[in-house]
Amino acid sequence: MALLHKYPIFIAIFLILVNMCFSSGFGKCPRHDFIHNFSLERFAGHWYEIERTFYLMELTVSCTTLDLIDNNKGQFEVTVRTLSRWSGNIRVSDGIASSSRKDPSLLLYRVNTILPHSLAKYLPGAGFYQILDTDYDRFAILWSCSNLGIVHSDRVWIFGRKKEIDANLRMQIYELLKSKGIDSDRLVLPKNNNCTDEY
Repeated sequence: MALLHKYPIFIAIFLILVNMCFSSGFGKCPRHDFIHNFSLERFAGHWYEIERTFYLMELTVSCTTLDLIDNNKGQFEVTVRTLSRWSGNIRVSDGIASSSRKDPSLLLYRVNTILPHSLAKYLPGAGFYQILDTDYDRFAILWSCSNLGIVHSDRVWIFGRKKEIDANLRMQIYELLKSKGIDSDRLVLPKNNNCTDEY
């Protein structure tokens, strides 16, 4: 009989752990408005990772940069560079981000690989990404979400054209995230203290 009284505690702990692990919560991924008149050409270029939500695959990396080349086919050729915090080696991942016909700010990213497409779509990093907002010159907010049955898991990245953004702009970004129902307290600063000047 005493065991029956413990079930609500176990269920509560389980739900808290699910929410912590999956970052987002219950139900399907929310829908966010698209950026009107999004310009692939203006968005192309070099971006530095400023902040991100926790993601296990990025736990051991720092100094993340994105290089986006508009190939004039409604796609970006994407190069992601990271520095391994354990080995000190630079990792490079290449892929193609295809814009949606419905809206160019919604991108399907595929990692360049020799694996068949049926397997490649499950590689870390592959999937849909939405650019929630950008001013093209200072910042961009990238969002991705996966439905996992009764819960969803989303990830957020803030990128900048420079290695840092000022406090006022950061507060504006946090307010924007809040207006979209995304908690900025989930964001973590990447460990970029060991980055070289060239990154």
